[in-house]
Amino acid sequence: MKKERIHLFEFNASAYGLVISPMLRSYAVIREINVAFDPHRHDYYSLFLLESGYIEFHVDAQQVIMEPASMLLVCPGQVHQCLEARDISGWVMSFDEKLLDPQARSRMDQTMPEAAFFNLNDQEKAFFTNLLVLIYDAFQQAPQGMFQQQVMHALLNAIFYKAADLNTSQEPETSHFGFPRPVQMTQQFKQLVKKHFRALKRPADYSALMHVSVSYLNNTIKTVTGFPATYFIQQETVGEAQRQLLYTSVTVKELSFNLGFTDPKYFIRLFGKVAAISPAAFRKANHNKPAHYSNVVMMFKTDVSKQDEATIIISDLLKLLPSHQIDFHMIDGACILQIEGRPVHSEKVSQALQLRNYTCMEI
Repeated sequence: MKKERIHLFEFNASAYGLVISPMLRSYAVIREINVAFDPHRHDYYSLFLLESGYIEFHVDAQQVIMEPASMLLVCPGQVHQCLEARDISGWVMSFDEKLLDPQARSRMDQTMPEAAFFNLNDQEKAFFTNLLVLIYDAFQQAPQGMFQQQVMHALLNAIFYKAADLNTSQEPETSHFGFPRPVQMTQQFKQLVKKHFRALKRPADYSALMHVSVSYLNNTIKTVTGFPATYFIQQETVGEAQRQLLYTSVTVKELSFNLGFTDPKYFIRLFGKVAAISPAAFRKANHNKPAHYSNVVMMFKTDVSKQDEATIIISDLLKLLPSHQIDFHMIDGACILQIEGRPVHSEKVSQALQLRNYTCMEI
């Protein structure tokens, strides 16, 4: 009998990169009820917090029984199905992995194969419930506040940080599952991608590092996650590109080189294929919100030697950068210029000092 394909649900467009809803007694795990109770995958994270009732999941080869005060986190690519659900209440949230702090996501990847299940004590349950209520309130709020999206993303990461901490504390309890070699290989591959995605763009590059054939690596990754190896390389690359477009002023051409592309046109095509929008349009669509600009601290080593000279240069720079904090500091005998605020091109700072016959170098 021919094996049917495992259905993949892709994350629908959302202004916030997440969707959250209370569980109701009539709640269906996903809208497509005809396949909800069949094995399926998501290309996004799903979090289930059960306050009352009963849910039985199959998550890969594991049976997960959810009873009151329990939480399940399913990662992108994880094959799962709901076997039974009755009299339930709680919360369900789906969210794009690109919203997560890379360090916390990396830690979760290291300590679990794909999914994490938690039985929560009263304090932990209150912590997660309170944050989910706040996210839901912000999600429902209209009109949108200037920082509303950032508030939700910060609260989401707080949930993920706490889940990562809980998962780490449960490592001795979960280690007995004895994850099979394909799952271990998949996790190793994902970690290598996070480390080398700027330099290594092909599955063959990673198969060489892992001492396996390209076909074996691809088949293993596809079997475990439902996605080809190339998918994870592209997701990591475009995810970093989106962060740089949001939080820095680097040009698209400079960004393509920083990410290891020799042809900016190829980078633009890849970004459009993965994100369904061009890099320039993505930046324009998101940078009209002031909250997307994150303050940075830039340091420059200079040959300025006197306090009155430093004062004049500060005055010059403040004319160019009136919203920035600018100061000089003596560090290890060198006069260091410090600029704090929205990212600026170092060349702009260098040119300002050159007008006063001084030089600087970003450090």
